[in-house]
Amino acid sequence: MIKFIVFSALFVFINGELKSNILCLGRNTTSKSIIDYCLSQNGRLESRCCLSSNLTQILAIDLTDMNLNKVPNFSEYNDLITVNMIDLRINPQLKSSEDDDFVRMQSLNYLFLPKQVQCPGNERVWKIINQTIDPIGIACIEQKDFCLNSTYTCPALNSYCVKNGPNHYLCLCKDGYHGYKCLRHGEFPKLAFFGITVVITIVLSTFFYLTQRRNIKKD
Repeated sequence: MIKFIVFSALFVFINGELKSNILCLGRNTTSKSIIDYCLSQNGRLESRCCLSSNLTQILAIDLTDMNLNKVPNFSEYNDLITVNMIDLRINPQLKSSEDDDFVRMQSLNYLFLPKQVQCPGNERVWKIINQTIDPIGIACIEQKDFCLNSTYTCPALNSYCVKNGPNHYLCLCKDGYHGYKCLRHGEFPKLAFFGITVVITIVLSTFFYLTQRRNIKKD
């Protein structure tokens, strides 16, 4: 119980922005959509999150009624690529910023937003967009393949497009190509790269060590 209270204390907000690195902590989920989805996946509800049955993946997150004024930067968390559902309703001050909202959320297929926020990319990105009544909001359902439904293309001939969350994409080099605009052909010189990096690191570390040691002796 004490451990739970301590961790819950870390879940704080400053000026309406989510500051904690632990998205799941706080009160128990109240989103019926999250609860029903978790049951359908044989998942386990842990405070605000639905975890997979083996507790290794986060499947859904309830961020309703959190007094948020911006969408959390989900790209800061490495373990959210498996999240399939997020509920952000009952956040009347929430505003979107199309530039970086939901980056890396490649598996997100159910996104619930308050009524004042549009689905990122609208019909170009989502197969179904519906109004919800309880609570009032918008349901964005099933991500389309952004690379197939966008006018954006990867400029390099040796690159290809992959979706990187709703309304986001990445340009990756094709097999056998690397470097600036994927212009270099052949295997990336890993040994040479890491060898040079190690040498530079050792030289700089030695330089700073000797410099600091000299300053300590002078003092």
